[in-house]
Amino acid sequence: MQEKVVGFLIGAALVLFSGSHASLAVEVKAGRQGEWEQTLAAARKEGELSLWGDMEITHPEVVAAFSKAYPFIKVITVTGKVVELMPRIIAERRAEKYLTDIYSGGLGGRAFLDFHRAKMLDPIKPILILPDVVDESKWLGGKHHYADAEGQYIFMYEANPPGTGVSYNTKLVNPRELSSYWDLLAPQWKGKIGSYDPGGPSGSASMITFYYNPQLGASFLRRLLGEMEILVSRDRRQATDWLGSGKVALCIPCRDIESAKKKGLPVDEFERSNFKEAGGDIGTTGNSGLAMINKAPHPNSAKLFINWFLSREGQIVWQKVMNTKVVEASNSTRIDIPKDDVLPEARREEGRNYRVTGFLDPDPVLKVVNELLSEKIK
Repeated sequence: MQEKVVGFLIGAALVLFSGSHASLAVEVKAGRQGEWEQTLAAARKEGELSLWGDMEITHPEVVAAFSKAYPFIKVITVTGKVVELMPRIIAERRAEKYLTDIYSGGLGGRAFLDFHRAKMLDPIKPILILPDVVDESKWLGGKHHYADAEGQYIFMYEANPPGTGVSYNTKLVNPRELSSYWDLLAPQWKGKIGSYDPGGPSGSASMITFYYNPQLGASFLRRLLGEMEILVSRDRRQATDWLGSGKVALCIPCRDIESAKKKGLPVDEFERSNFKEAGGDIGTTGNSGLAMINKAPHPNSAKLFINWFLSREGQIVWQKVMNTKVVEASNSTRIDIPKDDVLPEARREEGRNYRVTGFLDPDPVLKVVNELLSEKIK
C-alpha cells in the first residue's frame, strides 16, 4: 500500500513539473517513472552529494533550495575558481580519490575542455528525466545546448550575450575614443593595458574570442600581445585593482567589473556597440556549464541535483542568486522563467535569434599567448 502511495505522489509531482504538457507527463510516467523512483531510493541510501565549483552551484542559497526539495541529502560543497579546482580534481583522481559528483563554473577557459578530453565526464543527456527539463521548447532556440561537440556531456545553462572582454578606467578613458578592437593598438595605450593571465584557464577566453573572430584573428592577437607592453597578473583581484587605481587604463580581460563598479571603483566594461567587430553569437565565453564527473561517489544524488538545478524552480533560484547576491550578470538558457532580476549586460534582445556555439580549440591561441607573454606574467 505504501509503495502505491509513493508511486502516486511521484506521478503527481511529474505532472506538476510538466505544466500544460500533459502528453509529455504521461510519456514520462509510462517510460521513466520507475527510473525516477529507483533514483530517489538510491539517493536516499547515498545520503550525500559533493558539489565542486564557483558560486553557480555552491552558493548557500542554491544549496538551501535544493536541500529543501531533498532534505535527506547532505550537501558538501567545495568552492573555488576554475584555476584552483581543476588541478585539484585531476590530482585526486590520479591518486584514485574520487570525491567529486558535479562540477560547474565558467566555460571560457580550459577546465571543461580538459575534463572532456581526459574522458572524466559522464553524459548528462541520458539522465534528464523531469518533464519541464526534458521539454526543449522551454530552452533558448527550442533545444538543449551543450558545449561539447557530441552534445552530451557539458550542459550550457547560461546564455549571456557576448561581452567585449575589454574594461576601462572611467577617469582615464572616454569610451567614445574607441570604435574598433584595432584601436587598442594605438600608441597612446602602449604600457597602459593590463590583463588577468590570458594564458590561464579563465583569462584565455577573451584571447580565444579574438583569435577566432574573422575580423581580428592571429595577426591582431600577435600585435596586441607583442607590441603593447601588457602588464599581466595571475591574481584575479590584482588585475582589477590595477584598473581601478589607474595603474592601467584598459584591461583585457578583467574580472568582477560589475562588483568593483558597485563598490565605487571607476571601472566599466565597453559595450558591444563600441567595437564594430564584436560578434553576436552566444558561446562559452562569459557563460557557465554543468558536468557530472564520472566515477562519482554519489551518482544518484547527482542525478537528482542535475534534474532539480535545470528545472524551472532550480534555474529561477540560480538566476536570482547570481544577479542579486553574487552580483554577476547571468541569464538562464531557460526562456520560461522571469528575467526581471537579470542585470542589463546579460539581457538578450527580444525577438533576436541567437546562435549558440560550443568549444573553440584553445591550443593554437595559448601557443601564441605563451610565446609572447611567458616572461611578463607577475
